Amino acid sequence: MFRVRPSISRLSRRTSASGGPLSQTRLATIYHGRSTGRQKGSKEYWTAEKLQTSDKYPLSVAISELMHRSLETKKIKKSVWSGAQIRPQIKHKGCDILDINPGAGLWSQKLHHLLQPRSHILLEPRHDKFKDYLDPMLTALGSTYSLVAKDPCDLATYRAMVTDGVFPHQRTRARLDPDAQEPNNTLLVTGTLAWDPRMPGLGFDSMAKQLFHHFSAAASTNDLFHAFGLVRTLFWVEQDDFTPMIAQSMNGMQKANRFLEMTQDVSMVVTGSLSYRKVGRGSTGREPQYEIESTLRALKAGREKHMEPPQHRRANIYDFAEDIDKLTNGTGVSRSEALLGYLREQQLAGKSTTGLLMESHIEFYNQERLLRTERPELGVIDEAASEPEKNKQRAEANSDIKGHSAENEVKNFAQKRANIRHNIKVKSTVEEIADIGEGMYKLECRISEMDDGPEKDAAMKKLEDMDRTWQRRFDNLNANYSSAPISELDDRLAIRTPPYPRLQWDRRPFLPLVMSSDEVWPPNQLLLISAEPIPHPSAQDSDGVEWVQDFLFGLYSQPTMSIEHALDKMQHGLSSIIKDCPTIKDPKKGGRLLMHHFRVRMLTIEMIEELVSAYKEWPFKSPGSDHNKYFRHKANLRSSTSSRW
Repeated sequence: MFRVRPSISRLSRRTSASGGPLSQTRLATIYHGRSTGRQKGSKEYWTAEKLQTSDKYPLSVAISELMHRSLETKKIKKSVWSGAQIRPQIKHKGCDILDINPGAGLWSQKLHHLLQPRSHILLEPRHDKFKDYLDPMLTALGSTYSLVAKDPCDLATYRAMVTDGVFPHQRTRARLDPDAQEPNNTLLVTGTLAWDPRMPGLGFDSMAKQLFHHFSAAASTNDLFHAFGLVRTLFWVEQDDFTPMIAQSMNGMQKANRFLEMTQDVSMVVTGSLSYRKVGRGSTGREPQYEIESTLRALKAGREKHMEPPQHRRANIYDFAEDIDKLTNGTGVSRSEALLGYLREQQLAGKSTTGLLMESHIEFYNQERLLRTERPELGVIDEAASEPEKNKQRAEANSDIKGHSAENEVKNFAQKRANIRHNIKVKSTVEEIADIGEGMYKLECRISEMDDGPEKDAAMKKLEDMDRTWQRRFDNLNANYSSAPISELDDRLAIRTPPYPRLQWDRRPFLPLVMSSDEVWPPNQLLLISAEPIPHPSAQDSDGVEWVQDFLFGLYSQPTMSIEHALDKMQHGLSSIIKDCPTIKDPKKGGRLLMHHFRVRMLTIEMIEELVSAYKEWPFKSPGSDHNKYFRHKANLRSSTSSRW
């Protein structure tokens, strides 16, 4: 929706709706931050393309007329622009529903029809804009809808709704109640947390992420709507905004991702189309063979639940995963060269591999298809063809292109082909090094089951030899690729080894449905995110959750470090607590015998809980560090000191 942000002061400290004290992290919540949108000297944001509607979805045309007669391609006055945001509108028994930012209400009606709720509260701050859509829902005979026209970005709104009796069927649960941390399946919180352009928050790059963070954090203290018990949320959010929050590779497992996975069970119900695969430091993706392996697991898990996406809601990767399943006799495990060859064939056949192959590879294969079909005289050979077929193509083609008008084009094409061949060769080398690492882990598992004696001694010697081979191969690798074997090994072990896949992404219970950008207006790639708080009985003492969060903040400052090194960086000698954490050294529970091969990001939830417990009891803590905000305070102090210099 078109949104002019009001000036809202910061919240003052107050008790939660359930009577418990508030954590400091939830105080600064609704100041909407700096101005956003078009910067001085940049192009206009609201182009004709950005505001296009679709005849397939008449609602987009109606909302466009309602919201944006003044926002067509003409110049927007700065005084209006500085506060303008649009909430993308979704085109698409028996519980209570809190529906945030329902807008035109189409999603609300569909969900209402499915669940037949006993009460459905519409939290819509711009009722004046959407009254023609919402009023018929509110005034219908026997309607269970009701309206709260308050600011959904203000946490005080939710506390007031709890205390003011907006939810008459719900019972508040104080933080110390025995059932405070039990799931409450009689209340669903849903809605849209998406603004276009993105609305910045306070300390967050988007208001949507800020709200989601505070909603999640409120579960541990039964604040906000979690005052009624732990409540599931179901939110439409921008894909680019929220995708980094859900770790989809071990490279993406940062402290915020790890804490989210420890506190919320997050699933993607709907997703947009795949975006181009990034490379280098900007990439959090993993090699396509592991993403296809993970996709196949989710596809099979969904089928067991009779939750297979219909054909028009499937991404190409779903079909690729089924092909690989057949080609690998049901294992889904493939080698990089074979899989890249398969994806090349798919791209040449006109089936998009966006998100799996690098953009440069996709462009090259598109060029190859064009040259082979439209310029056969240039002699571009189909490398997937059999050798006799290649010879036939060579005989028919004019191999002498010297002086040809396309001579430079062909030379450029040949150089690109050489680069791709080199890239594939490097990936194979990296994969071979990762094979050694995976072999070491499997040997560690066998050693952990052996009794002391000659057999175990021989196995340990073999493990040491393999470790030296790993290091030698690693040292001989070009420095530009030095992180690749480690990332590849961690992604591989994260999917395949006990006690469970390390990433929630790899434990998906089903594959998400795929939507197109024109199903919302303005056109946008959205996700539908389901999040269920993970009960923590110890959260009756919120201090315990704070200790975990603070410890993670220090431990995950460099998640690629070995666990021993990372602990000693936190405090001198802290790695000694590993002896009190038996799971970390148990390969069959996800640990390792060779600690220098066990990186922080590979820790399981159980290991982290062991480490926090051991740290709290460790008698050698630095002076002044025996509190649950030490590492966050230390980092903020270091940042403040460096900024002054």
